[in-house]
Amino acid sequence: MGISQTKVSRSTVRTGVGTKTKEICLGATLIRFRATVCVALAVFSIQSPSVADDATSLTIDRDVATTIDYDVQITGEIVTPSADGARRFPLKSSGEFQFRNEPFPTDLGGPFSLRAVRKFESAATTTTVGADHVTKVALLSAYRSIHVFGDETGLLKVSPKYSLPRKQLDLLEIPFDPIAVGAMLPGSSVSKDDKWNTDVWVVPMLTGIEAVVEQSTTCRLETVSSKKAVVTFEGKISGAVRGSASEISFDGQFVIDREAGLIESFTAQQKEKRSPGPVSPGLDVTVDIKWTQQATDRSPAADTPPIRESPSDSQKLLVLQTPLRLQFRHSREWHLFHETPTVLMMRQLRDGNLISQCNISSAVAVPPKEHTPDKEFLADVTESVAERRGKVTKEETVRDDAEWRIRRIQGVGNADGETIIWDYYLCSEASGQQFSLVFSHAEKDEAEFADSATKILSTLQIARPKPALPFR
Repeated sequence: MGISQTKVSRSTVRTGVGTKTKEICLGATLIRFRATVCVALAVFSIQSPSVADDATSLTIDRDVATTIDYDVQITGEIVTPSADGARRFPLKSSGEFQFRNEPFPTDLGGPFSLRAVRKFESAATTTTVGADHVTKVALLSAYRSIHVFGDETGLLKVSPKYSLPRKQLDLLEIPFDPIAVGAMLPGSSVSKDDKWNTDVWVVPMLTGIEAVVEQSTTCRLETVSSKKAVVTFEGKISGAVRGSASEISFDGQFVIDREAGLIESFTAQQKEKRSPGPVSPGLDVTVDIKWTQQATDRSPAADTPPIRESPSDSQKLLVLQTPLRLQFRHSREWHLFHETPTVLMMRQLRDGNLISQCNISSAVAVPPKEHTPDKEFLADVTESVAERRGKVTKEETVRDDAEWRIRRIQGVGNADGETIIWDYYLCSEASGQQFSLVFSHAEKDEAEFADSATKILSTLQIARPKPALPFR
């Protein structure tokens, strides 16, 4: 069940023409160190550029509210594994976003300084896989207000009122997010043609890489005047996204309006090769990004929901609204990777490791206030576990109230030499609707799995046929 991940350390070398960060395996110890390398030769040296008399401070106003038009175009291939080897399908996707961004920077340093309230006018993507498989995703009106928080994992986006569905959250995960691009600016004054690097957290945030193996980035002041400055950049990063190995290279430029104190335009091209993983297919794509922004007046305080110092645990939860009319909230570790009208499969990832899986389906309906007899449920589970060379080890009723009765049967078996634990839950709702949730995890991941099932089961609800509001 597990996907091994070696803990690593970062070694960063500053040469004056860019930073190269390389992860060095050190077993279970994580050590970060930064070294300055100066190689002095008779006719050549590598060193940080000196500050010239005409050096310029490139700064932006981190409090200014802006309106942003963002466009992304993706072309390439999607890669899926099969018994005959990898299968490749043409992929084309386009996305357009218009939103208002009001920053609320904090006194904290690094990624934690980034915080903003966003109000979307529109956000939508259209994706075509193969010849004619078209998927369209648009941001629903209930989620047009979004709060953004920077942290060590990237930019965390939450709704101030409702739990976000995964598809809506994924729609909002845009590469080279405008709020993060400002972190590419140099920390000191520079002159034309000077080069610098970025802090180690910046490029992972810009590209979405979750576990970094190696990265290098170079920024350069291309041109500068009293009104405008143009910065070019290039770099690469390798690591993992949702348990999939990924290699990304990128280059582009942005223009600073020095009078308005903002980055007025941005263009970049990103190329990514991503291997198929536990919850997503592989990619071999080219991504073209461009956006513009203009200063605008800040919204009246009464029109802007107050933003917290950091998101609450409840705000971080996502909601899964199934075609079975069952819905529940779950942590961001859970990903839906297979769905039919009758069966859904989710997988739980933590730090790139596959922890568990959950299969969700409808069970036989019964009269209101009743449930499938325990002996019948036990017989069904015993037969299912026996087919996997396992046995039942525990059974109990974990909930029995006016809304739900939840019966649990646990089985243990062996798969490919590894001990697997299955937790079968029969969830009987007061109306007579019943659902089966089956969680499975390796015995070695028992401590990691812990109460993951309990947390999901505690939020079960039956969706209204036409809900007036999203799940809260």
